[in-house]
Amino acid sequence: MKKDVPGLGRRGDTVQVKDGYAWNYLIPREIAVPATDGRLREEQSRKEALKSKESRLLEAARQDAARIQGKRVVVCARAGQGRLFGSVTARDIADALSRQYGFQVDKRKILLEENLKEMGVHEVQIQIHPLVKVTIEVEIKAEVKKKNEKQSW
Repeated sequence: MKKDVPGLGRRGDTVQVKDGYAWNYLIPREIAVPATDGRLREEQSRKEALKSKESRLLEAARQDAARIQGKRVVVCARAGQGRLFGSVTARDIADALSRQYGFQVDKRKILLEENLKEMGVHEVQIQIHPLVKVTIEVEIKAEVKKKNEKQSW
């Protein structure tokens, strides 16, 4: 199969169909190709390469997880009298991770049910790989104004 077909098979599968269905529908529309010995060997080698690539990605994700597990990220946000003005988002956390540890993470992989709206320490999960999740601590502190800093409106 070259494409997914509901009820028949997925891309890369070898399926048994009637000759008329194959020659009159699947092959002319380039949904499937005849299963010759060469094509079967080619598909097998493609599956092996895909499997080895997936195992390399999983190992790299585990190494990244070990590197970042348990780290504390400090995020400074505007606050007044113990409350934040606004909230801390996944993007803020991703930027802080990049700035403090040099670890690039996509903001969509930071699992926040809702934005963080209180100062203090929060535990946040990051899904580095579909099989690898890591927990970090995010400490939200009030942004410190400098004495001579003017308010910009």
